[in-house]
Amino acid sequence: MKTRLFDAACRFPKLAIRGLRSNNLSFHMRIAYCIAFPLLLFCGAVAADISTVSPGTEVRITAPKTGKTFLLYVPVDYTDKRPFPVIFCYHGYRGTATTWPFKQVTKGEGFIVVGMNYATDTYYNKLRFTETAKEKIFFDEALEIVSTRVNVAQDYIFMGGYSQGGYSTTVLGEQLLDRLAGNLVLGAGRCYVDMNPPPAELIRGHPFFYGVGELDDPHYPRAKRALQFYTECGADVTFEGWKDETHKLSPQWMTKTKMREWLITYGPMKQVESGFEKAQTVEKDGRLGEALILYTQIAGILPDTELCRRAKKLAVHLGTQAETQFNRIKETADEKPYTETVKALEVFRDKYTGSVFEGHAVYLLSELLNAKADALEGRAREAEAEKNYVRALQLYELYLTYFPEAKRYSEVRKHIETLKNKTGLK
Repeated sequence: MKTRLFDAACRFPKLAIRGLRSNNLSFHMRIAYCIAFPLLLFCGAVAADISTVSPGTEVRITAPKTGKTFLLYVPVDYTDKRPFPVIFCYHGYRGTATTWPFKQVTKGEGFIVVGMNYATDTYYNKLRFTETAKEKIFFDEALEIVSTRVNVAQDYIFMGGYSQGGYSTTVLGEQLLDRLAGNLVLGAGRCYVDMNPPPAELIRGHPFFYGVGELDDPHYPRAKRALQFYTECGADVTFEGWKDETHKLSPQWMTKTKMREWLITYGPMKQVESGFEKAQTVEKDGRLGEALILYTQIAGILPDTELCRRAKKLAVHLGTQAETQFNRIKETADEKPYTETVKALEVFRDKYTGSVFEGHAVYLLSELLNAKADALEGRAREAEAEKNYVRALQLYELYLTYFPEAKRYSEVRKHIETLKNKTGLK
């Protein structure tokens, strides 16, 4: 039981906090939470078991519901302290699941890459927009599985592919516009040319990256027509023609393409801007623990940018401020009334919810409560030793009334029953 509680606490921050606050935990269970809570916050909270993957590795996974396989590549700079954007990659005709070219273009950094197979041959062979239901189910299942293993930035999911994978991105990807941060169509046009346009409210402003060899016939002219179509729909289209390239993406263009910069602009950069804005909002609202976590996460996304440097400074400031406040409360605990110290700690705890400082406050509250409870139990034991059983029972009952969360609560309750049976008092 204690091992399961420790594992659960390590995986779920909110569960750990809820466990520490519970009235029904034994002393040993509470200790398991107290150990796990600081560890999970120090390591970075993510509800995931990442034991099967490590940074810079690629693994093949079978999705149990659909029975299909996909590849999961974890970037070399991966850390579970912050969420990472994801690229879903669809392979070309007669190919198999691959993370190419996105793993290579991103230099293996900054992005989780999921190499997808197709869910059905019906869709794979014809890319009919009416045959995408099972592809969506597989997409959802793969995303769910990936999200249990690595820390995924759910608002920054991209879809792309080369050749047929690019055409598929204009079919399946268009039907998932509300789920995607951007689409990358490489060596391809648009599957339905100018037919079956996506919803205007979803396509307007949506980022597309088009990359195609200028000698790639017929895909280059198809890509140019797709550029016109998407532009007229109001999409945000970046077009890149690869000089002297046919139907391929050679190592030369792999280093020249601006695809990585495009991905950073619409992925991590937006992630930083959005996160920084949210951090400032919650900080103004007094939710300093949440702000501290956000600033810390943001600081590690693009550490060489000005906004991330600002986030790092603010995280250090908030952390120093919190540590100073906590130490002040702790150092004056013996000098102030118990109720005043408890109130101060509760206010501090709520202000820094979700951060390591909430764990510090919860632990100190537990220590203070147990010290107070132990003192009351000591008085009751003294009365009992003097055979003043009426007074002893009164003190023991006060213990049960005011300290239901104390570590010795269950032992004291049992002792009261024993004492009542021994003395005949009720």
